[in-house]
Amino acid sequence: MLNRNKPVWVYRNLKHGRATRPLYSVMQGGRVIRHSRRILLADVRFVVRENGRQRVLREGRKNVHAFAVGKIVGSAMGIDRHGKYLPVPIGYNPYSGPSFFSIACGRPSDTSKPISKPVKGARAVLLNENGMSAAYLEN
Repeated sequence: MLNRNKPVWVYRNLKHGRATRPLYSVMQGGRVIRHSRRILLADVRFVVRENGRQRVLREGRKNVHAFAVGKIVGSAMGIDRHGKYLPVPIGYNPYSGPSFFSIACGRPSDTSKPISKPVKGARAVLLNENGMSAAYLEN
């Protein structure tokens, strides 16, 4: 059962989601409590568990080790969970580095050379079919 007063840990479920229609797993209290195709979080911090990342690098197999941690909200920054995206696309790749990053030019799927900067958190994060995007980043 979801407690809206406590933060949730959200990760992209690579086993059950598809590239064109991602699925996100929502954890609270160390357990997956729901799955969602769209979720809006407030007061988010990005967490990468370094031991899990090192295991990915060592074994070449993906595992759950990177999360967006925040509170589920119905709306934030003038957008609801049905919005398309927030101003800044966010990405994560364990092979690129140990943190989530903002993508300065375009969406994460762009083929142009994006400029990326590490981010620690954001006031609002939207996870949906367009990936992850954020507003009011904390660097």
